[in-house]
Amino acid sequence: MTAPAPGKASEAASPQPDERNVTRLAQHYRPALLRYFSRHLSSAEDAEDLTQDTLARLSQQPGHRLAGLANVEAFLMRIASNLLRDRFRRDRSHRASDHVPIEAVAAAWQSEEPSCECVYADKARLQQFLQALDALPPRCREVFLLQRYDGLTYSAVAKRLGISVSAVEKHMMRALMHLDATLDEA
Repeated sequence: MTAPAPGKASEAASPQPDERNVTRLAQHYRPALLRYFSRHLSSAEDAEDLTQDTLARLSQQPGHRLAGLANVEAFLMRIASNLLRDRFRRDRSHRASDHVPIEAVAAAWQSEEPSCECVYADKARLQQFLQALDALPPRCREVFLLQRYDGLTYSAVAKRLGISVSAVEKHMMRALMHLDATLDEA
């Protein structure tokens, strides 16, 4: 009998983790990771995402590192706890608790019809605004409408009406103060 070569003996004694071993580890620890994340997160989708991230990080580890691990479960749980902590930090800094899902907003918009009271109140506010606008002097009203509704700049309004920019500013100030005072009373 011949003795195996020195390099061959060490390879046989400690098999190198390959893709099959990582897959086997993922299948074995996936349920435990899902339970761990489900206990700490309110969303099943988030728990699934972090489980997948944990297993992805495991698969990215070099083979020699996985072979040298004494406790793979502890290593996985360390990755999981780090990912969970990072998620909580990100959610806190991004104020995730204040976010509203777009689906909820879209559903509310589609299902909500304004009540009769809202329609009448909005109509009344519009009527008050139009009356306040009609109460402005004609030049002041014209400056306001050109600037706010036609979107012209102060200099464009001044050029169109043949007045100075300072006069446009004064007319706008008068219009805004009048509208503010009139609409605040109502």
